[in-house]
Amino acid sequence: MSKPWPRWVQFLIRYWSGRLTYPFPVLMLIDFLPMLLLLAVIFLLGAWLLGGRITYDVLLSNTPPYHPDVRNSGMGWLVWFTGWLVVPAFIGALAGEAVGYVMERRMTGTTVRQAAEALREELGIPASQQPPGPGGTPGAGP
Repeated sequence: MSKPWPRWVQFLIRYWSGRLTYPFPVLMLIDFLPMLLLLAVIFLLGAWLLGGRITYDVLLSNTPPYHPDVRNSGMGWLVWFTGWLVVPAFIGALAGEAVGYVMERRMTGTTVRQAAEALREELGIPASQQPPGPGGTPGAGP
């Protein structure tokens, strides 16, 4: 008889198999939590060792990690490398999730109006609420 999977493997299997059933905003939050946690830990550790402003500048590559203001060069390089990898990955993942969501809706034959109504439903926005912009209220205009 085979041994059962460890608990953490069972958690990963349940997580990955159930991720397609979540609405889009929840799915984004679940997918980005590990990346956000890593970024937050490194940023807080860097702020403690280097100072908040220097950590922010090094994370965004405005200041090089070998700059004289960076007191701890090892932490400076870790913050810089994290910013170099994680920040573009975060932006790319967000764009990829959004494009994937739109493509999934289009492949199932859902129109933009139906997708907007479904998103309003998922977010709990009443259908009677009109978005701002032209055509929102009849008779409103110059």
